[in-house]
Amino acid sequence: MKNTFQKITLLLFVFPLLTGCWDQKLIVDQEVMNGVSFDLQDEKVKSTIVVLNIIPKGTGIFDFQNQITSATGYSIEETYRELRTYYTGPLSASKSRIVLFGESFAKKNLNSYLDFFYRIPDPYLGSKVAIVKGAEASDIFSLEEIGTNPIALGLYEIIDASESNSIVPKGTLNTLFTYFNEPGKDFILPVLEQINGNIRVSGAGLISNNAYSGKMLPIKDCPLLLLLMDDYGELTDLESYLNDEKKLNNQFSYRVKKSKRKLDIKKDASGKPMVNIHLDLKVIIHQYPRTEKISSKQIKKLEETISRDLTKRSQSLMKKTQKANSDVLGIGRKIKETDPIAWKALDWRKTYPSIPINTKVDVTIEKTGILK
Repeated sequence: MKNTFQKITLLLFVFPLLTGCWDQKLIVDQEVMNGVSFDLQDEKVKSTIVVLNIIPKGTGIFDFQNQITSATGYSIEETYRELRTYYTGPLSASKSRIVLFGESFAKKNLNSYLDFFYRIPDPYLGSKVAIVKGAEASDIFSLEEIGTNPIALGLYEIIDASESNSIVPKGTLNTLFTYFNEPGKDFILPVLEQINGNIRVSGAGLISNNAYSGKMLPIKDCPLLLLLMDDYGELTDLESYLNDEKKLNNQFSYRVKKSKRKLDIKKDASGKPMVNIHLDLKVIIHQYPRTEKISSKQIKKLEETISRDLTKRSQSLMKKTQKANSDVLGIGRKIKETDPIAWKALDWRKTYPSIPINTKVDVTIEKTGILK
């Protein structure tokens, strides 16, 4: 009896000290943004949000309905305040799957605008980020769904698939914030395009000094660029022609199984950087236009053909990044880390477009598929 009394006394003393979940925010009490887009309209920011309303249908079945709202202002914060007036509960970005930029908005300094996301109390920094080509970013949300998925989740999965297929590097809103604060390193973003009512990633947008350069690389160039960046996905497929003729039944494809990149930076007599990039690729033949056995002699010839083709294409890719003034390989960052005195003496934005960048690709075919 005495022990029971002591336990009760102890519990009565301890219970008032327990705080409980005083700061919990129930999702049913909030308006959860599933997607956000930003456009430039009459020199103002147009912010559009998608709030996903879950509608119970009984016996564990649910339906969804997108509520799309837009507001304009001179800052994201101003538009956010207006958007809150359209909803009964507090707006939450904790489940926002996608952040879209219209092309004109993306050409502004993204760091100065997106700082808002970094400072709000409940951001979802795992959101995928993309540029929308040929239309306002908010127009994408009018589709409401992709397949059986709500629009924001569908866009998230499309971008996630493009990352796995080495079209763009893996990245999120949080990745952008790391790039914003890292001099000497630019980045690329997926570019979405709506074609005949369907949405796809049509290429990679080159970012220069935290703003979209307006230059986009087509899908066919993206896997090779990611290999040069040493930031490729799970599947990296490339194609070459058997000879210089671009015609039907003259192309073969191959999958990269292993890649080793070496990036060397030297100086010329005037102290200007010179860059040499070497890619060593191990590949397997993925598709070949002929069914006969591929001999050792043919394999050697194919290796030379691929090496020559990828060397030429990689050289062209580097010129495109220089024309866009987009140092996606982080050459400036490497100079900053290895030679800080030389880095301080450089105006990298003026220097990068004109430095010599030489590329060389060597390819070894490890397998030729099922046919031996």
